[in-house]
Amino acid sequence: MIYEKMRQTILPQLLPRRARILVAVSGGPDSMALSHVLWRYAQEYEEQEISLVLTHVHHGVRSESDEEALMVQEMAAQWGIPFIIHRFDAKAYAVASGQSFEAAAREWRYARWKEDLEQYNCDLLATAHHLGDQAETILYRLLRGSGTAGLAGIYPQKGRIIRPFLTLKKEELLEYCQKEQIPYAVDYTNFQPLFVRNRIRLELLPELKKNYNPKILETIGRTAEVLRWDEEYLEQQTDKAWSSYCLFDDKKKIQLSTKILQEPKAILSRLVRRAAAHITGEPRGLGFSYVNQIIDSKGQVGWKQDLPNFTVHIRYDGIWFLDKELDKNSVQSLNPLTDEFEYRDKGIPVCFEQWCEASDVRVGVFLIEGLDLKWMNEKALIATADFDQEELLKRRDNLVLRYRKEGDTLWIRGVGNKTLKKVFQEAKINSEMRRRMLLLAYKSEILWIPGVKQSDSCLVGEGPKVRVMICRKTKGKADL
Repeated sequence: MIYEKMRQTILPQLLPRRARILVAVSGGPDSMALSHVLWRYAQEYEEQEISLVLTHVHHGVRSESDEEALMVQEMAAQWGIPFIIHRFDAKAYAVASGQSFEAAAREWRYARWKEDLEQYNCDLLATAHHLGDQAETILYRLLRGSGTAGLAGIYPQKGRIIRPFLTLKKEELLEYCQKEQIPYAVDYTNFQPLFVRNRIRLELLPELKKNYNPKILETIGRTAEVLRWDEEYLEQQTDKAWSSYCLFDDKKKIQLSTKILQEPKAILSRLVRRAAAHITGEPRGLGFSYVNQIIDSKGQVGWKQDLPNFTVHIRYDGIWFLDKELDKNSVQSLNPLTDEFEYRDKGIPVCFEQWCEASDVRVGVFLIEGLDLKWMNEKALIATADFDQEELLKRRDNLVLRYRKEGDTLWIRGVGNKTLKKVFQEAKINSEMRRRMLLLAYKSEILWIPGVKQSDSCLVGEGPKVRVMICRKTKGKADL
């Protein structure tokens, strides 16, 4: 019955022609059944040219491990297929890595399997996870407070990993082994409530099955499938949002537009987790409390938070995710250059343009009448502000985009010249961020702190207006 289901529906979907499959075999009934089903399918459909490689991990924990490794090796020899064995001290590795035994052993196994895939030119890794494993995983994640991504459970296929047995019960696999006379080993530690997952399998699931729902495994499996549909859609939307909002990404430094804060939390949280995962290399991303800290910042310029292995800064030009070592040395000097340029081909009148090479941005002052921003490269745009044309152009010969200097002030109607230090204090911008922020200045008068405050000295009146735009240098001037 199992093989017919695999042969007719599941394996044709999972196994492309000429696929070379690395099969993870522990020696238990699940993985031994999987090996046999895949070998049988490859023999029956020779024209598909499917080949197998068996890989086994010896954890060095139980006395029976040597016999189990030999059993798998003999099966591989009988079928005439390659066999790989990895030996390591799982307990010592767990202590050294500071992880639980289960987490450490899993990490080590998948690292070796990844190497095996490359070394033996395999296309896919097949594991024997079944419906019971699915239910156990989802309950485990539920108890830990996982979101929909975690509650979507184990995927039948994700990347190069396939799990053909995910809809089958353990009892069906045992029955298959008995019917086909397939030898297998029993790991008796699986029947000891030593770990949380074991207790879920041995205590919680039987209780739910007996007193709440006799088909609890099927119900959880169906719920996971529905959540996977939702998760796949949300990931597609996140991909689209990432392409729009990711302004800079070199794996150690990621810049996201503050516009992400306008997105629904379902997308916003995924963007934040993805940025964190890119920086840290941890695929599980960031915990709920850390994500909430970033969301609760509400995009306030100057906000900064040290998180595990990276730092988040909110600046006027976006939300930056920085590797901690990189963040320590990220303050740059400024060398402003004046560069007159007119966009004649676009018919856009430009009063002046200035490059700031150290920070890789530039500022342009545009006559606002008839200004059409459709030509603008949205990823290049950092910040904009409108000013009174007459007042601003009076200052054009001494306008500069720079970092703060001693004696800088910002004029506020009814108050007068306020020191920049006082403005920053009222905006709750820390001293480190103050050194990083670019300012539009006229001599020692600050006309604009992008994302924070604009001077009242050049505010828009009833006369003509100009628009100041700060942009990131991309492929060329036409991107401004």
